[in-house]
Amino acid sequence: MSKSAILPFAASGLVVAVLTPLLLSTDYGPVAWWNAAGPELRWKAAIGIAVALLAALGLAATATAARKAEAGLGQPAGGLLALPRLIVAPRRVVEARSPEAVIANLEAMVGLAPVKREVNALIARLELEQRRRAEGLPVAAISQHMVFTGPPGVGKTEVARAIGEIYRSLEVLRRGHLVEVDRAALVAGYVGQTAARTLEKCHEALDGILFIDEAYTLAEGGGGGSDFGKEAIDTLLKFMEDNRDRIIVIVAGYTNDMRRFIDTNPGLAGRFTKTVAFPPYSPKDLCEILRRMAARQQFTLPEGFEAALTPWLAQRSRADDWSNAREMRTLLEKAREAQAARVALQGGDLRRLEIVDLLRATGEDA
Repeated sequence: MSKSAILPFAASGLVVAVLTPLLLSTDYGPVAWWNAAGPELRWKAAIGIAVALLAALGLAATATAARKAEAGLGQPAGGLLALPRLIVAPRRVVEARSPEAVIANLEAMVGLAPVKREVNALIARLELEQRRRAEGLPVAAISQHMVFTGPPGVGKTEVARAIGEIYRSLEVLRRGHLVEVDRAALVAGYVGQTAARTLEKCHEALDGILFIDEAYTLAEGGGGGSDFGKEAIDTLLKFMEDNRDRIIVIVAGYTNDMRRFIDTNPGLAGRFTKTVAFPPYSPKDLCEILRRMAARQQFTLPEGFEAALTPWLAQRSRADDWSNAREMRTLLEKAREAQAARVALQGGDLRRLEIVDLLRATGEDA
């Protein structure tokens, strides 16, 4: 018996030793009360006990059914403390979307034409493999793990989430959920802790996708504490091998950094054989992204705002810290602040952003 089990075992034995004489004694306790009670009271007590037992069985059956339903989604067990939530508010089962619905959402995204072609090719291959299996034809195993390369803010996380939905709808993965992590989520500050932290995230992503952003920082030279990063990589590779049919790992980062990252370990090169390159957004794409963001917040942009913003976008996008669509979110926030200041002084349409607001958001005078 393990040391961790000795204390609960001893405590259980002590409880049994104390309660058994009390429960069976004819001088006091339940047995004594039963002997002293009259027939009518005994009948009432028996009916109450039966009702309580049936209620307990009903609650147990409800909790078991809810637990099994959540297990079907890959949800981890919560123990006894999770029973009230299982009974009162079990997690809702989310229906899987069809590959056509997922790809329709992808096609509606701005730009990313090469990425959309890759995803369409992926769906075609998976559907063909399904047809071959249905006809009893052999299907060669192909690594499903991927490398996403490109600058930040170009939709890598959104595409990874869509791929998870596709895998789920095609029954390649049972859940297809996305667990997004970075170096800080995997690497600890002391020897031996990194493996446990990495395994925790791997188990969380089981039957779905583990998305590691800026994965190159795990390799030597990618950041401080490179030995701990190597421990995370080794733990990840072993988990991928042991659960090859239950997890897909997508690593993402800048193109050159990811190339060096894959080359640091033969195990990485052998498992990550598919690379999807995400191009940066053009000024035209960024203007369309800004327009959509504004529309979702019920703001309209003036005619010709593209011409006013294009020179700033062309210049600013050459900076090393440029983050594409994220920059448009920041620009919209600053434009709203400029609009609020303008409307407070001059009045105007609360739903309309003017070119002067956009130019002030960029730091330029109108």
